[in-house]
Amino acid sequence: MCEMFIKHVLEVGENHPGLYGNTNAYYGTVEQQGRLTLHMQMLIWLKGVLSPQEIRDRIMDPTSDFQQKIVEYLESVHIGEFMTGTQEEVKHHIEIKKTQNPNYQDPTLFVKLHKSAKVIQIPGLPENVVPLVKGTKTITCVFPSDLEESVERQHVNFLPNFAMTDYAS
Repeated sequence: MCEMFIKHVLEVGENHPGLYGNTNAYYGTVEQQGRLTLHMQMLIWLKGVLSPQEIRDRIMDPTSDFQQKIVEYLESVHIGEFMTGTQEEVKHHIEIKKTQNPNYQDPTLFVKLHKSAKVIQIPGLPENVVPLVKGTKTITCVFPSDLEESVERQHVNFLPNFAMTDYAS
């Protein structure tokens, strides 16, 4: 499967670009997930692409349309949603907690964005202040002996599914 990805998606060794462009180099490693299924982590270096510094420079340049195009793209593909229900269900759950416990404290953290690409205004909050909400995730591990152990962790998702490397060709 990995060899097919390298050959047919990256088009390594071919005289034409692959799905992402001309591959300059790649490095991949296969790992096991919690249920012993295999998956691959891969870094791909593409010829002729912008380096992270060049991307930063273009995003920070107020005269460049690159910044606006990046914001438009991100807004078109990113959807914010609650992990525990609809907005109305979450509000209802909070109201129940408040009535049950007079010492209830909202677990929401807030951050002020500096140099944001555009002004963010959430009703009831100052300009460019956004909430970071703590979530709980439980992972159940099943061992070869069929023993099950659950691990629960609390965390704040603030940049889900985001990665960037210092490497560029």
